[in-house]
Amino acid sequence: MASLTGVSVGFLGLGDVGRPVLRRLKARGAEVYATSRSPALRYKMARDAVNICNTPAEVAAHIGNGIIFMMLSQDTLINAFMEGEDGLLASLSPGTLIVDLGPTSPDIARKFSQLVRKSGGRWLEAPALGSEQAAAEGRLTIHAGGEREDFDRALPLLQEIARDIDYLGKIGAGQPERAG
Repeated sequence: MASLTGVSVGFLGLGDVGRPVLRRLKARGAEVYATSRSPALRYKMARDAVNICNTPAEVAAHIGNGIIFMMLSQDTLINAFMEGEDGLLASLSPGTLIVDLGPTSPDIARKFSQLVRKSGGRWLEAPALGSEQAAAEGRLTIHAGGEREDFDRALPLLQEIARDIDYLGKIGAGQPERAG
């Protein structure tokens, strides 16, 4: 177990698997900035000493050019968290790496990868597979797609939450095609 002391991490998506992932990063010393659309979840995470932000843009402002994890269960949530004056794209710093841990469709992954790059940021798709318990124990499975340098940058953090981690290639390779 590596120490993450001095590492600032952003986190969007405090669902059943997202919360234990966030807690693992926090327990290893990371300074975590998070937001959720749910006031109840924001309150719950604030009690766990997580820095709660009101908007995704505020998370991005705190992280600077660090790493922001997204664990959102639906493409519509990704649109809501990324776009608009309160979205991540509004405050993204050059060099920020967004790691998408959710089951994002390949089309949305490619769309936001391009928009993030136009804003000077980076994008790595890394869908996390596993249960709430697997997340709490750091036993998720991750199949990543994106630039190799982005994968290498995120790897120390991914190793804290997943046991099986594979790099599969460019954007679109990490997200399985979903049946229509």
